[in-house]
Amino acid sequence: MSEHFPIAFCENGAGYGGAIISLTAMLPHLDECYVPVLLTELGTEPYRKLERFGRWRQLAPRALVDHGALRRRRVPFASMIDNLFNVLPSALRYFRTFRAERVCLVYLNNDASCNFAAAFGARLAGLPLVLHARGFHGDTRVNRLVLKWADHCIPVSNAVKEDLLRLGVPESKCTVVPEGLNLNQFSPRPPCSTLRTELGLLPDDPVITLVGGLIDWKGQDVLLQAAPQLFARYPRARILLVGAAYGRDDLFARDIARQVAAPAMEGRVMLLGGRSDVADILALSSVVVHASTSPEPFGRTFLEGMAVGRPVIASAEGGPLDVITHEHDGLLIPPRDPALLASAILRILDQPGWADRMARQAALTAERFSIEAHTAAVTDILRRFIA
Repeated sequence: MSEHFPIAFCENGAGYGGAIISLTAMLPHLDECYVPVLLTELGTEPYRKLERFGRWRQLAPRALVDHGALRRRRVPFASMIDNLFNVLPSALRYFRTFRAERVCLVYLNNDASCNFAAAFGARLAGLPLVLHARGFHGDTRVNRLVLKWADHCIPVSNAVKEDLLRLGVPESKCTVVPEGLNLNQFSPRPPCSTLRTELGLLPDDPVITLVGGLIDWKGQDVLLQAAPQLFARYPRARILLVGAAYGRDDLFARDIARQVAAPAMEGRVMLLGGRSDVADILALSSVVVHASTSPEPFGRTFLEGMAVGRPVIASAEGGPLDVITHEHDGLLIPPRDPALLASAILRILDQPGWADRMARQAALTAERFSIEAHTAAVTDILRRFIA
């Protein structure tokens, strides 16, 4: 009988985003010798769905004191009180769970600070700790402490790696592993006529699609500011915004909804919310836009557009720089500039032959980013520390 190694995958993100999507894509491809023990402090539906991949447990935090209230009232030693009455009990729950599940390695699926209790529990249990750095980290004491404890970090791009080095992580403790896609799901295919009819799109309508959560740095507002230039030249153009609000509030999402309801946009811009048929939506798109206004740690959506063989425009910072070669398999443009975004979209719509050639090359580039290759690279790191 082959040996089995329980690994604690700790997932405590801000909501349903790239981190949990990437984790659920990877888990089915793990070697059978690795037994996923899935631990989260959140019990909402996306997190409960992790149960199908292994032994799932919710370790709901129990705040004994209100840290925010202590800080507002300027109570002395507020952080120490928070650590003693909130963080330590949570870390002990992780510690006990690691022991009960016979865990041999702790894997933090995203940000260091939101997984602090899990990292603390791993430290108490004397277990190897691997951080999959899917985002940028602020220069805080908590982040520096978790990064110091980590035996190895897996940044998703060179931009994230540079961020970790800035915070004192030795280069020898960083291995860049780009995100991976299920290329059976995201692959070139003809547009779905049924979906086109559902969305009220005519065959010749130019379709500009942006996929991303409705949060204030994903760039939906920039695309809407570019929209009048697009509609002036292509009155039948349609903009599809795919994604739902997540995180602490929906103020940005409500503002986008108000803009979409304006007379100049009505009927031309569709808010589709979260969808399970993203690949088919991308396949009927004339242009796939990534317009993030802050550097993207990686940015799965532009790669998904490339994988289905569509022309892609991405912000020229962060993760896209590791993947796209400008004017070869996509366009890289300076972020936060609606006029430049409109010009890039119009360039693609005006030159369909050139755009199609670039899109075919994009699909070839995306083949290098399979979920199988991603899982193999992550597994090599896990094996090293389990051994």
